[in-house]
Amino acid sequence: MITPIIKDEVLKWLCLNLETENLCKIDLNGLLKTTNLTFDTLNSVLTYFQRIGFIEELNARHVAVFLILRVEANDFLLRGGFVEQEEILENNIRKLLLEIKNLEKQIGPHHLETANKLSSIASTILGGLTFLHK
Repeated sequence: MITPIIKDEVLKWLCLNLETENLCKIDLNGLLKTTNLTFDTLNSVLTYFQRIGFIEELNARHVAVFLILRVEANDFLLRGGFVEQEEILENNIRKLLLEIKNLEKQIGPHHLETANKLSSIASTILGGLTFLHK
């Protein structure tokens, strides 16, 4: 499974080792060794980065990888990367749960079922996110 930690490791390596906005050849052995990934997993991460606009002109082969690293990738890493985004999402869901619990105390019994459903959904989402980090 490709986790936020894996994506952050690849992103960090790219940002530290490549010049942005220029076609670069990756030190494939160095990247694979540093991240302890297989070529197939690395290729999946790089393909994902291309889909979200962090890299362009991806040409990945087992012997060499070429790409253009966009400034947006560096900006995203400086804002905490994928792990930070997951933590923000978890914290927002926790806040939502607290707000729903406060709302349950304020509303009448005819709306309590709806609040309970919302609370259950938020709890399920939070539980799933917590499970993914383990």
